[in-house]
Amino acid sequence: MKHRGAIEEERESKSLVVWIRRFVSCSCGGDFIGRHRVDSIASEIESVGTVEAQATPEPASNRILPLGAGWAVGRGIDLPLPFGASTFFIFMSRDIEVKDVRVAFEGHSQQSISDIASFAVRNRTTVGAVRVDAWILPLLNLYALAGFTWTSSNLNARFTIDRSILPRPPVEIEIDQDGEVSGPYFGGGATVVAGYGPWFVLADANYGRTELDDFEGAINFWFLAARTGWSGKISRNSWRAWAGAAYLAADRTLTAVVQSETLGEVRVEIDQRPANPWTTQIGGGLGMGKRYEIVLEAGSNFDDAFLGVLSATVRW
Repeated sequence: MKHRGAIEEERESKSLVVWIRRFVSCSCGGDFIGRHRVDSIASEIESVGTVEAQATPEPASNRILPLGAGWAVGRGIDLPLPFGASTFFIFMSRDIEVKDVRVAFEGHSQQSISDIASFAVRNRTTVGAVRVDAWILPLLNLYALAGFTWTSSNLNARFTIDRSILPRPPVEIEIDQDGEVSGPYFGGGATVVAGYGPWFVLADANYGRTELDDFEGAINFWFLAARTGWSGKISRNSWRAWAGAAYLAADRTLTAVVQSETLGEVRVEIDQRPANPWTTQIGGGLGMGKRYEIVLEAGSNFDDAFLGVLSATVRW
């Protein structure tokens, strides 16, 4: 919406154009060259008036959010639209470190065998979810997440139960199991941003919780990230590119039931976490006007972990 003053300036420029053209029609007697030159001058006046009107800054939004919008606009900050909805997909693959292993069999209580077990676990997780967010402050965005997650785990384990646990000859247990589980995913988080000119920096923290089939309890995790990058304009559109680092704090318990000829049913519980929780992130986004944006990001620790994210956002 234009300022009242800008509208009046545009009207005055158009009135001046009409007056010039009428004057030429009377004084030049229909001379084509004279009319052409004055038409050119009139067009320049008209275009200048339009440019000046368009260059006039728009007033601060009357929306409730973000709080402090007037302060940001007064300092030349180009604020995004306050509300957004996104759909995103995440693929993650990484090795898992085993913290503790417990077994139970033949009516015996659980006992830890971490010092005599050898385990290799790798997870591949895919998440499909939606996100709704709001800019509460010009530099603070809060969001909620909901979706579904699919996890595939490769569990390879070998351990020996000796007489210290059961007064019989040692028994060797082998587990070679591929499991696919799924379940709902919920979460939320916050993003803080700052910058100067085209340069920006942001910090993000989000908490997630998922309840997978065939597992007791829930899996909880924190994903913390920091990014810095550059932004720019392409005509009416915008672009962003960044690099950063992320940390995944996730603990879970994987349970497997193995049949042994000697011991019968053996229940194995494994506490685990990411082998290397750090990843390096690079990514970019393309905005179409202020309403739409597509983002692609990839992360890796150049060892065991890979992370890919694709999202599409609409704002209003």
